[in-house]
Amino acid sequence: MGAMFNLRVGFILLIATYLFTAISVHAAAGNQDNVTNGVIAEGYCAVVGMSPEQCQLTALQRARAAAIEQAVGVHVASTTLVTDAKLTLDFIKTYSRGFIVKEKIEWLPMGQYQKDSTTAPIPEYRVKTISTVRIPDPKRKPLGLQAKTSASVYRSGESAWVEVKTSRPARIGIFNITADDRVVLLFPNDNDHDNLVNRSEPFRYPNKKSLAELEMQVIPGHLSDAEAFFFVAIDADHPVKLEDRFTPLQSLPLTDFFARYAEFADYGEDSVIAYEVVER
Repeated sequence: MGAMFNLRVGFILLIATYLFTAISVHAAAGNQDNVTNGVIAEGYCAVVGMSPEQCQLTALQRARAAAIEQAVGVHVASTTLVTDAKLTLDFIKTYSRGFIVKEKIEWLPMGQYQKDSTTAPIPEYRVKTISTVRIPDPKRKPLGLQAKTSASVYRSGESAWVEVKTSRPARIGIFNITADDRVVLLFPNDNDHDNLVNRSEPFRYPNKKSLAELEMQVIPGHLSDAEAFFFVAIDADHPVKLEDRFTPLQSLPLTDFFARYAEFADYGEDSVIAYEVVER
C-alpha cells in the first residue's frame, strides 16, 4: 500500500431517510467474567437513498448496537425513524460499551416498511444476530484518553489528521472501521513505530515525521459514506504491543478484531469517532 493509506469508507451515514428497527428478544445465561452469551437481537433497514449492500450493513450494525445495549442493560427503542445522519452515531458509540467477540448472523425474509396508507411501501432488510458480548471492566487507573479528528465531514480525496492525548503515559493505536465490516490498524505501522505518548502534549498523526497520508475516499458509485476511527490507549506498564496482536494495514473481520482486543481491553481505554465522506 506504500506511504499513503487510502481509507475505505465504513459506517453508512447518508443524509436520507433511514428506517432502523431493533428488537432485543432474549439473552441467555453466562455472564461470567463480564461475558454475556446468546444475546439475540434484530436489525431492520428500509432501502431509501442507499444501495442494497449499504442497507444490509446498516441493518447489521443496528442489530449489533441492540445486542451491546442489551448486554449492558440499556433500553433499546423498538422502532426509530432516522432522518439525520448524525443520529446514527449512537450505533457506533456502542462499540466501546461492549465488544461483540462472537456472532452468528441469520438474514430474515425481506419485509416492507410503509409509514401510512398515503405512502408507497419500500423494501426492508431484516437480520437476526446471536452474539457473545464482552463488557470491559471499569478502569482502575484511568488513562484520560481524549481523541479528535480534523473534521467531521470530508470530501473524497481530502487528507485528514487525528489527535490523541492521555493523562498518563500510554501506548496508543489508531484503527479504522471500514465499510466492508472490517477493522484495520493504521498506527503504529512499519514506517511509524513510536506510539508512546504522555500528558505533556497531544500526539498528532500523521505528523511531520510520518510518511503516511490519511486520504478519505467514498466507495466507487456512492455519493456519501462514512467510517470511524477507533482509538486505543494501553497503560505503558502493560507488556502488550498492538503491532504484535494486529498486523499493520491488514484488515480483520469486526468480530475477530474485538475478540483479540477484548483480551487486554481492561488495561486500556478506547474511543470511537465517526465521520462522513462525501463525493466531490
